[in-house]
Parts: sequence; structure tokens; C-alpha cells
Amino acid sequence: AHPYFAVRGLTPETVAEFGLGFCNKGSMTGRVVIPIQNAEGQLVAYAGRWPGTPTGDTPKYRLPPGFKKSLELFNVHRAIKTDPSQPLIVVEGFFDCMKLWQHGLKRVVGLMGSTLSPAQVQLIVKHTNGESRILLMLDEDDAGRAGCGQALQCLAPKAFVKAFRFPKE
Repeated sequence: AHPYFAVRGLTPETVAEFGLGFCNKGSMTGRVVIPIQNAEGQLVAYAGRWPGTPTGDTPKYRLPPGFKKSLELFNVHRAIKTDPSQPLIVVEGFFDCMKLWQHGLKRVVGLMGSTLSPAQVQLIVKHTNGESRILLMLDEDDAGRAGCGQALQCLAPKAFVKAFRFPKE
């Protein structure tokens, strides 16, 4: 029931589905924690997000030492259980992924950054085929645009890929 979840527009049902919480001790003290599972649904790490804007040199996100986010896709274990005729939506962040899931787009994964790694490409290829459609919805900042171009190059030979551009406000 941490107020940050409401600030991010998450419903209690989404908070429960994704197992979100708030940490009072250890390396994630003072952070909202986000469980990360692999494709088999096994817990492999927790990401810690500072609620709100961090001050000073406090990083916005913290991952456990030794965890390689480039080897996983956030929410892949849920996405691969959904209708494979639906496009696989690829976003950058945890909250992007959860918000789309909350709005009924269940076949969505998060890169946990703006770059698609070779291991993430292999995960996507493993759970899609030549008939699959992939929709890239990365952020409209410089890193997101660069990551989108890189992802298009990596994935286009393997599936139909479309990059979604958000209109400027």
C-alpha cells in the first residue's frame, strides 16, 4: 500500500500480481522492490526503485551485485503464457511494462534499459517465430531512439517488427 504505486498509476491488483513491495532493511532499504523472474518464472533478482526523485548521488534504480539485467527480460514469464498471435510488445522499463499489462496488453516485456542485448534477442527469438509480430515502444529520448534503431536491426531478420513513435505533446 505504498503511496508511490498510486503515483505511478498502478492498481492494487497490479501491485499484487507483480509482487511489488517496499523494503525497510538490507541493500534495498527505502526502495520500492520489483521481483524479476526468468522465463521459467524463477525469481532471479529484485530491482529497487527509489520512490520519487532521488537526491544527491542516490541512484534511481539499484540491482543486486552480480545480477546481469542483459540476460533477462522483465515479465517474460507472463508474456509467453499469453496468446502468441498477439504482438510481443517490448518496452524499456518495469513500470512501462506493468502499466501496459494493467491495461490489458499482457504480452509485454521490459528490457530494464534502452538497449537490447544479444541474450535478450535470443529470448525473444525463442518465444516468437517467423509469423510473430514485435512492437517496439521505447522512450522518446535519445537513448530510447538509439535503442529502438538497434533493436530493429537485431529483430527484423527474425520477425515482423514495428517501432511505435509517440506523438509529441
